[in-house]
Amino acid sequence: MRRWITILLLTAMVISITACGSKEYDTDKLAEIKASGKLVLGTSADYAPYEFHHTKDGKDEIVGFDISVAKKIADDLGVQLEIQDMDFDGLLLALDSKKVDLVISGMTPTEERAKSVDFSNVYYTAEQGVMVRKEDAASLQTFDDLKGKRIAVQKGSIQEGIAQGIEDAKLTSLARINELVMELQSGRVDAVIAEMPVTKLYVANQPEITMSDIVVPTDEEASAAIAVKKNKNKSFVDAINASLDTIKQENLLDQYIVEANELLGE
Repeated sequence: MRRWITILLLTAMVISITACGSKEYDTDKLAEIKASGKLVLGTSADYAPYEFHHTKDGKDEIVGFDISVAKKIADDLGVQLEIQDMDFDGLLLALDSKKVDLVISGMTPTEERAKSVDFSNVYYTAEQGVMVRKEDAASLQTFDDLKGKRIAVQKGSIQEGIAQGIEDAKLTSLARINELVMELQSGRVDAVIAEMPVTKLYVANQPEITMSDIVVPTDEEASAAIAVKKNKNKSFVDAINASLDTIKQENLLDQYIVEANELLGE
């Protein structure tokens, strides 16, 4: 009898331990975040216009269209957004150690990264636009046509790096997008490279300039998704994707990108 009681007790202990283990594995991250009242974002704020530091009235803040995406997710969850800025190579470690709830940092969802984290749907695929004067559109139709040309880009931007790779191009790097457009309108530069939503906005409001047919080459890191801790956050990922769906349906990302570029020039 004692033997059976002992066996029953041991069995109960094993079941209890297994249940605890299952609970640990299936932790409801979404409920945890809502209970805490905050969403902790990990990012590396050195990649404009995705995320970068901006000083206004003596106050430093982290801004960018990735940050706007994170704020939208936090708003939809009904919690406050807390931002932790760190080196890019430390982001996934911070996620694994639960120091952050999610990572939004222009991160490409590669197969290698997917081995250690779960990803949301892709929320952005980088596209660049090229603005030219209407009278020059016929002669500037391919990326090769930019060789040796005078090109204006926003200082410190991704586009500056793109333009630096164009053979014999003469670069003008300025802080503000509207300054770049003025350089184009005055004939001091031949083309302006900027994020596609930004170029569309200016072309729609400036009758003397147009969008060139030039397609700016993109690389394998042109897409971005949101990373969360591996295997434990299905309801959380579903909630993130729901916010991303809303952003897409309401065309909010273009607005976020334009706002980020405006802040970049301040």
